Amino acid sequence: MKRTPLMISAVVASSLAVMASATAAEAASRPAIAKSILNHRGISLATTHDSGVRDKANAKQNIKDTAAGRKAKRSHYGTAPGGSVTLNKNMLNAMLKLNTAKRFTFKVTEVAGGSHSRGSKHYAGRAFDVGTVNGKRVSTSGAGYNNAKKFMRACRSYGAVLVLGPGDSGHSTHVHCQW
Repeated sequence: MKRTPLMISAVVASSLAVMASATAAEAASRPAIAKSILNHRGISLATTHDSGVRDKANAKQNIKDTAAGRKAKRSHYGTAPGGSVTLNKNMLNAMLKLNTAKRFTFKVTEVAGGSHSRGSKHYAGRAFDVGTVNGKRVSTSGAGYNNAKKFMRACRSYGAVLVLGPGDSGHSTHVHCQW
């Protein structure tokens, strides 16, 4: 079959449309990405800290603030510095893709809030913690361990520069993903 200029134009237009939709996701604003995270049933966001402290710096509030175009609050207890921070866009994109592309369901326990080690990238808005993956609590054995390890690999595939979890000191009950 001979290809006409009109047929070639249709193929090029179709290819460009696919490329545009892929880059549109990357070009989405922080608030748009955060709104998508809030609307995904597979992503659960904690409303309290594992420490039991209740403040306006929990994971859900961090994402709500970002969706509203505001900075995410940091906790002000333990080693936490207080104040607020802009959440890293690559981290937010990865959080969304972990659910939509990799099909993980998970519970984010911390983003910018909570009390972490001094200098933690949580305080810079570049890390999040996950306590449950695919319905299983992160643990050092069984399905909780296997799910965590798969989730950790997926975080790395989306650009995380540091991923800690079961087997790493202080991370036997959660996965830490950092950009």
